[in-house]
Amino acid sequence: MIEHRPFYKWFYDHVHSYEYDLALKWFLLPFGGESHFRRQMMRPIDFGDGERVLELCCGTGSSSRAIRERGRSIELLAGVDLSIGQLRQAREKLPQTRALLVEANAGETPFPDASFDTVIIPHALHEMPRQTRIAVLQEARRVLRTDGRAVILELDDPPGLLKRLLLGLWLFYWIPYPVNFENPTRRDMVRRGVVNELREAGFAATQKISKFGGTMQVAFGWAKARSAPLAR
Repeated sequence: MIEHRPFYKWFYDHVHSYEYDLALKWFLLPFGGESHFRRQMMRPIDFGDGERVLELCCGTGSSSRAIRERGRSIELLAGVDLSIGQLRQAREKLPQTRALLVEANAGETPFPDASFDTVIIPHALHEMPRQTRIAVLQEARRVLRTDGRAVILELDDPPGLLKRLLLGLWLFYWIPYPVNFENPTRRDMVRRGVVNELREAGFAATQKISKFGGTMQVAFGWAKARSAPLAR
């Protein structure tokens, strides 16, 4: 599990949490800027009145804020992250009235079975080894109600060599491991497919919606079978 990677946690607690937001603003410039990017990634997600939403790997809280803006009638938004440094930044953006923030492993949360309508994992699975990814998705399935859903916001492998080269250049895919420690896990996630791993984790129905020319994806996993896919 992630908690058994001490350098990973130390890096996020003491280094990455302080420069993460600034770096993300830079990385998202080609996608229309951070605000536009987050709105577009949230666009396929509709929230019902009184929903209980869990965000796994909530980071510095920017995605939590976007969830709140999209789902104004959410009853509860709980955010979980392993890094206390990331949560410290999130608490400055999100008062407790806006989100319940909890320091915990995304694969072993303190919440009871069937306690949320929606679980969202924003741009975090690509950092995890396969075993950890499956464990986190299984945890999402455990805490979902019978008619609940998981929503994964992630990178993808776009069609066309030029687009793949430009994406890799901009997002530093060319920097080798271990300096860019995400490279092996990102490649493995894309190769295996997020929707395939959702099914492996126990979700009955899945759907993938491509965003930003196939460079990003929104993957849905439902706890029970569905008769019709989402409109794209």
